[in-house]
Amino acid sequence: MTKGLSARQIKLTACVSMLFSHIGIIFWPQQLWWQIPGRLAFPLFAYMIANGAQRSSNVRKYLTRLLIFAALIQFPYSIFLATGHLNICFTLGLGLAVIMSWQSSLPLFLRLAAALTACLTAEWLGVEYGWYGIMMIFSSHIFFEDRHKLAVSWLILNIPFLWDFTSTLLAGSSSPPVQGLCLLALPFIFLYNGQRGNGNRWEFYAFYIGHLALLYVLRQILWGF
Repeated sequence: MTKGLSARQIKLTACVSMLFSHIGIIFWPQQLWWQIPGRLAFPLFAYMIANGAQRSSNVRKYLTRLLIFAALIQFPYSIFLATGHLNICFTLGLGLAVIMSWQSSLPLFLRLAAALTACLTAEWLGVEYGWYGIMMIFSSHIFFEDRHKLAVSWLILNIPFLWDFTSTLLAGSSSPPVQGLCLLALPFIFLYNGQRGNGNRWEFYAFYIGHLALLYVLRQILWGF
């Protein structure tokens, strides 16, 4: 039996984490504790995007699939969550586009310019996690083979969130910002064994929009239209 976690197991962990987050957002937005396990989802998906860029037989097709799905679900997503942002698949797609440009034979300054452009585009379009999300994905690619350096890069990216969390907690706040707790995803990444695992790639796309639809319908039934 292969030790560690396969890509599918990491994605399933991310899905469970995301479910916690969205239950909190849709049903009990004032109850912060739902968001603590929910912080694992994005960094795990970010690392899996880098993994897909490494192992996919057709990265362009992978990117096209992500962006088409993102566009198709944006309208129902905006109804289900009403965050005012473009959904996370746009973030993942922009991050993958940066990885593709970095893997190209373009001069270094053009590849850096592409990364900067993607970060600015993420902020301009209002995708989930903005420039920070793009850099989490990009750093996952740059340090994909050295997970200790990846941990350091993620720590640096999350210093502002960790500072806010610590300072508000010490100030006695009962609702400190918890994004910095995404670093709790690192043990799962350190356990990644490089195996794909069984399953269909579409199950995660289906889960993403499916669980949002189900939670939204349940909320409407329980709390009224």
